[in-house]
Amino acid sequence: MDAAAQKRLSYVEAAEAAFADLGPDFDPTVLDTLRTVVSGYPDTGSPGPGEVSASLFMLLERLIADRRVDRDALEIHLRAWRLLLSTEPDPEAAQVLIQGLKAIRDHSTQAKAA
Repeated sequence: MDAAAQKRLSYVEAAEAAFADLGPDFDPTVLDTLRTVVSGYPDTGSPGPGEVSASLFMLLERLIADRRVDRDALEIHLRAWRLLLSTEPDPEAAQVLIQGLKAIRDHSTQAKAA
């Protein structure tokens, strides 16, 4: 793994470490730490891992604004981020994954409204 790839992976590792500190209840300090790590990812919004980090950031924004936590949705995003940084799926498979993350974000928002 080259230095640039290792640096990108270090953001996922830092996010996973922050997530490990998150308990079952809303914790604004941990969620804000996680959001800060994600917001620092230099490729946010770019295809693949950057789309995952953007989705994770949007999810964190919603959770913090609603003062709640959805550990499952966060964990799925973190695993997807690591997956796309450590593998090279075909573009169609990556888009299916990104659409799935969007559905998870939407579901998380709907769960709050219910």
